[in-house]
Amino acid sequence: MSGDTYLLFIKQKVEEAIEEFNKTFKSKCKLIDISRDEIKVLFSRHICFTCGTYDYFEDMALKIPNKLNKEYGVVMYVQQDDGSYIVYFKPKSKIKAVKRDIRVYLYF
Repeated sequence: MSGDTYLLFIKQKVEEAIEEFNKTFKSKCKLIDISRDEIKVLFSRHICFTCGTYDYFEDMALKIPNKLNKEYGVVMYVQQDDGSYIVYFKPKSKIKAVKRDIRVYLYF
């Protein structure tokens, strides 16, 4: 499979995983960027405002291998001003350390 064809295949499979995730969790996640070694997904809506936010990121990391037959993990995430997160996934074999800290905002 050529490089471009392989990336298109990965993109299609990751979008399928995201679609399943969105249906399961009634969330609004979308693929931002993809390369051979990294997948960036925007997480938004209610799942970003719970104490289990990181668990949702891991749930997505578990859905990706079902489509790509390769284990992925969360390598880092960045919270945006609106409370959403950009989450970076990589093949587990390429993850050295994971950044993990969550801020929960309460709006009244």
